[in-house]
Amino acid sequence: MKFIRVLRHYFLPHESNNQKAKILHPDSLFVMAIGLIGFQLILSLAGNSFPKVLGYAANISPEEVIRLTNVKRAENGLAPLAQNSTLSQAALAKGNDMLSKGYWAHFAPDGTSPWTFFLNFGYKYKYAGENLARDFSDASSAVNAWMNSPTHRENILNANYQDIGIGVVEGNLLGADTTIIVQFFGAQLAGNVSNVPEAKAKAPTTTSVPKPAPQVVSTPSPSPTPVVTPSPTPTPQQPITDSGSSVAFVSPFTSTKGISLLVTGLLIMILSIDLIVVKRNRIVRIGGKNIAHIAFLGMILAVILILKAGQII
Repeated sequence: MKFIRVLRHYFLPHESNNQKAKILHPDSLFVMAIGLIGFQLILSLAGNSFPKVLGYAANISPEEVIRLTNVKRAENGLAPLAQNSTLSQAALAKGNDMLSKGYWAHFAPDGTSPWTFFLNFGYKYKYAGENLARDFSDASSAVNAWMNSPTHRENILNANYQDIGIGVVEGNLLGADTTIIVQFFGAQLAGNVSNVPEAKAKAPTTTSVPKPAPQVVSTPSPSPTPVVTPSPTPTPQQPITDSGSSVAFVSPFTSTKGISLLVTGLLIMILSIDLIVVKRNRIVRIGGKNIAHIAFLGMILAVILILKAGQII
């Protein structure tokens, strides 16, 4: 019975609360506001003290980002982009560079441009582009966010590009753990890949030796195979994205959104009940504009529902 009385006191108009739910009194609303502010402060402090607990964890594979990108291109009548291991290494290096230097931008604080990473890994480009995303939990939401931005969409749907490379890195950026997606686009200059023919050119020179040489030719023949094996270098990206710590993460955005939805929904429900009880019991109240309050909270609720995590540049 006592529990029922407490519920009635806090959630229903009654004599004990001056015919107005206690939770709608100014002092109760003030306590709730202080509680929300305190919750935000705890999240920010905990993010700095326990970076392995609070942050954005994701299980995003580069292959899925490429697949979804090519789906968007196909929907717009464009040819698919080919996954390029050199671009993937360059994109991974760009992501690690942002984490190590602590910046979230296309250009590093020291002036290093995205195109520097292209050239550092030997990708001589005719056309090049970059999309960046962070704090997304899956590849689909990141690609959709890019498609909803005119400039990022232009990169994805650029007919000049032929290759794509994706780098996905996880780490602490500016005090918060996050997942960064680097999307590199490019089209190579003609004759860019000249390294492979050079390896083959050595074979003819050894063939021009006198007759004892044919037996020696058979031994160098395995040498091209080691040259081919380094090509699957993008595989190091996979362990980075599948880090086991992703399960332990608590997203600050999701936590704040959940608490805000709970509080706003609770207030709308109590105001609606209060409106019904007051009308049914014909209680006279000064300054009780529940409909206006419900409409206002409804707008806030709609904004909270629309909000999504993630940033793109």
